[in-house]
Amino acid sequence: MLDSSDELNDLTSWLLILEKIVEQSANMVVITDDAQRIRWVNQTYTRVTGWTLEEVVGKRAGEQLHGPLTDTLVKEGLRNRLKQGMSVSGAEIVNYRKNGESYIALLNIEPIRDNQGKVVAYFSIQSDITEKRSLERANVELQNHLQVAQRLARLGRIESIAQTGMMRWSSVVYSILELAKDEVPKSCDAFFKYVELDAQQEFYKLLRQVLKTGEEFDLEVPLTTRTGQRRWVRCRGVPEQSDGDIQPPRTWTIQDVTLYRELIEQKREMNESLRAMVEERTHHLQAANRSLEAFSHALSHDLKKPVRHMASYAEIVEESLATRDIESAQTYCRKIVAAGKLLQGQIDGLLRFSRMGRQGISPSWVSMTDMVANCLDEVASSFQDRRFQATGVETLPEVLADPVLFREVWVNLIDNAFKYSKPSELTRLDFACSRVEGGWTLSLQDKGRGFNPAMQLHVFEMFGRANSDLTVAGDGIGLALCQRIVLAHGGRIWAETTQDEGSTFFVFLPTVSPVSGFGDLSTSRESSAIPLQRL
Repeated sequence: MLDSSDELNDLTSWLLILEKIVEQSANMVVITDDAQRIRWVNQTYTRVTGWTLEEVVGKRAGEQLHGPLTDTLVKEGLRNRLKQGMSVSGAEIVNYRKNGESYIALLNIEPIRDNQGKVVAYFSIQSDITEKRSLERANVELQNHLQVAQRLARLGRIESIAQTGMMRWSSVVYSILELAKDEVPKSCDAFFKYVELDAQQEFYKLLRQVLKTGEEFDLEVPLTTRTGQRRWVRCRGVPEQSDGDIQPPRTWTIQDVTLYRELIEQKREMNESLRAMVEERTHHLQAANRSLEAFSHALSHDLKKPVRHMASYAEIVEESLATRDIESAQTYCRKIVAAGKLLQGQIDGLLRFSRMGRQGISPSWVSMTDMVANCLDEVASSFQDRRFQATGVETLPEVLADPVLFREVWVNLIDNAFKYSKPSELTRLDFACSRVEGGWTLSLQDKGRGFNPAMQLHVFEMFGRANSDLTVAGDGIGLALCQRIVLAHGGRIWAETTQDEGSTFFVFLPTVSPVSGFGDLSTSRESSAIPLQRL
């Protein structure tokens, strides 16, 4: 410490102060003579290089510190400037420590001149910037790796330029938007004009929310590229917080997630398809369960009934024979035969119905006119004393259907029309056909007894009878069989009725068969008009 202000004026004291300052400097300080031989170094020089002042005094700095990695062009440039008495500023050179390790030094050298301007010494300040340059190289390498990773991940950046407030896009952003890359600063609006309008509103709504909470912004939005391609991008950013104030993110990441969204959509569609398949199979399973219940009901009740009758009649026959009442025995024998035929008919119907669940559809072109005419002849032969008149048969089209199975439909419908018409009157059968959206609607109307409209839903059930008239023979299987055949063709069947006035049965057949896939069923061919009547 100095005791008085007079001592500050003493040059020696100033030199002592300067020496202490230089010794405490974080930079290396080297003083050489005019021949560039070292005269003095500070402690930092010794700490960095490992060379003490005693070891380097009188030696040239370059000869002491330069090595194999030192750039010869830089050395030559330094030598020429110093020879000319010029200063050196910001020169980087590779030097070597006493232990042989290299380091990067930043040199600043100033010549010291006497009163005549002659260089008498050099004052050099050197900084070890090895770690700084290593960090810079690591940062550059990291940036390169980041850019490569971003390109591979289709991850772009939009960064705010602090000086202008504009946005800088990375090359991936241009690629996502299918734009030619340029260096012109962009605004947010320049990017958002490609984002769909609804998504823009959702974006700004979420942004207002995160500016209140400070949470990370993360949203996927759809956009349309320059060429009209629709893509999905994921926008992410972290709001800036300073002194309790939350500002929008200065850096945004923009990632192309189109493939990810497409895979999600494919998965959704697949799940939807699987759900539909499950529902369809559940529907078929429920239908199968209903059929199973119907069979169970038939076995437990309907089929047992004629068997019970046959057993009872047989006992009566046995008693009649014991009393030699031949006439009574013959009467009940006939009843046994009738019950047996009824049982046989029910069993045959059940077998036909069960086969329908396993039998495939074998469609071919069928003339409904010809098929209905043949079915009318077949059914009418069972009602020999019945007068009937059929109209509209010639209007029926030619369609693609299974001829064997569909014959069952017409036989059952015509047979019902005959059975439920009054025997004493003319049986009228009116056939009709109309072209509707997606297919044909065929119909058969009779003027018979009809049935109770409240029973309309039960007409097509197994063993269901909508008309309670027990004088009309029937096993309750025919219409259930018709429904199963029509459904197998992708169509539907239903009935309308007015009790005691008649019924109309409708059959819808689609123009495209869901089973066969043979195309348009609507194509019809000319059919000869066949007048069908027996008056």
